[in-house]
Amino acid sequence: MSTTTAVSTATFPRVNLLPPEIAEETRFRSIRALLALSVVGALAVVGGLYLFASNEATAAQESLDAAQATNTSLKAEEAKYAEVPRVYAAVAIAENQLTVAMGQEIRYSYVLNDLALTIPDDVWLTSLTVEQDVDGTAPVEGAWGTPAIGTITHQGMAVSYDDVAAWLDVLGKNTDFTDPYLTSATETDPIGDTDVLEFESSAALTSDALSNRYTAKAAQS
Repeated sequence: MSTTTAVSTATFPRVNLLPPEIAEETRFRSIRALLALSVVGALAVVGGLYLFASNEATAAQESLDAAQATNTSLKAEEAKYAEVPRVYAAVAIAENQLTVAMGQEIRYSYVLNDLALTIPDDVWLTSLTVEQDVDGTAPVEGAWGTPAIGTITHQGMAVSYDDVAAWLDVLGKNTDFTDPYLTSATETDPIGDTDVLEFESSAALTSDALSNRYTAKAAQS
């Protein structure tokens, strides 16, 4: 025989004895507390953002101040060298003027020294006459029509006609000259027991005779 025990759960009514005004006040206080916490949180966020922005602004101002100081220093340095471009321009003008004035320079001491080293043994010169177009206004041609920058005329003496021919050959091989030409060659009184000739010759001066000292400097600058 079994016994069944029945348990009955009864639901009792809940009675709210608080007045509605008190419950409403409690709810309002809760909401106000939440709002206060929200305001505090917002103020904290705003404060953090303000500090960050302030630090960024300070760093930017420091960078600006440093840049302005550098700019001021560079302007001071620039003022020191303000004359440099004008000086360079003046030097360039002077060099160009020097090139124009001295571009046709021939160092005749060098030219004649080279000539003296190659002159035949039985030929000697008694005089030289040089005409040069120094400013390009009077173009010169050699005896055979070759353009030149000047002419040089020689008076001299030689032992034989072969020696005169050898002298003309020397002029022809020298790059400072072109168009060697024999104007005259005549027998004259002997020197001691040696028969001699008097001769006159000419040659045109080529651009190889130019020193190019000043044109080279102008090109380098």
